[in-house]
Amino acid sequence: MKTLVIRFSALGDLVLCLPALRDLAARGDRVQLLTLERYASLAGPLPGLERVWTLDPGEGLSGLRRLAEPLREERFDRVLDLHGNLRSRALRLLLAGSGARWAATGRDALRRRLLVALPDALRVRLRARPTTPVAERHRRALEQLAGPGPRAPEALYPLADELRRQVDGELAALGLPAEARPLALAPGAAWPEKVWPRFAELVRLLPPELHLLILGGPGEEAACRELGAQAAGPAVVYAGDRPLPRVAAALARGRALVSGDTGLAHLAEAVGRPTRVLFGPTVEAFGFAPRRADSMILQEDLPCRPCSLHGRRPCRLGDRRCLARLEPVRVLRSLEEGGLL
Repeated sequence: MKTLVIRFSALGDLVLCLPALRDLAARGDRVQLLTLERYASLAGPLPGLERVWTLDPGEGLSGLRRLAEPLREERFDRVLDLHGNLRSRALRLLLAGSGARWAATGRDALRRRLLVALPDALRVRLRARPTTPVAERHRRALEQLAGPGPRAPEALYPLADELRRQVDGELAALGLPAEARPLALAPGAAWPEKVWPRFAELVRLLPPELHLLILGGPGEEAACRELGAQAAGPAVVYAGDRPLPRVAAALARGRALVSGDTGLAHLAEAVGRPTRVLFGPTVEAFGFAPRRADSMILQEDLPCRPCSLHGRRPCRLGDRRCLARLEPVRVLRSLEEGGLL
């Protein structure tokens, strides 16, 4: 069977597609992936992918039209839509009549919107109900499309030895000793409301002999350097517009990652590192909680949470109390109790 998998964005969402991609490989499918250009480098090292198709988000509908004919010529047997957004639906219309069978991941959209819109008392009750993790929803979409089949064992994101050596060299040039196992910190987020405002307090509490590795994306370099300057001990900043496999290799050097609810948290788990994820305006009921047994969510159990689907909306109470009240000493204690310091 020849299968096209669609997942346009974002970083963490693409990482959560890895179990379904591995299930496809376990079935012996010939697999191709369609994603946004900025995430193509992350998909490149994945085993079993015949091809990675990319879309420039700036192209809009014209980009989808450009892709439609060459995709039709591939004669896919199946299309697994792991995004289910307007782009992927438009592409389905453009590929109508191609003969491919389609299935899409259930988005649980009604529940997610109710979690944001309901009065606080009802929101709390709905938040407590069990939810299916997004990675599991992807696997179920595959089984809906292709029927029961083998599930691949959990596997880490592949990091080639040469890539590890290159990133080790970069980190050494930045001041990280070869033998160091740093604690990784990712203080940024795609949306300001998801940024924990007390990272500087945490780094001042950490043991001075502990090496820190501070990661961030484009535009976050200055904030990462400022945080590193607050540290009691040595801190290396690895931030900017870096290829995503290199970021994955840098995370693999660490002993753990402390971050907000961001894609780097999922990437850290994918390279085998535990996380401490600081949830504020979003909640685990959305399906994006850490998956490793040695990872943990740290959060304040406030009735106003969640206040938006992605953390974009400004705090309606005006004080971002969901993150401001999350004490650095609590994060420190969690790291200590987990044997991560």
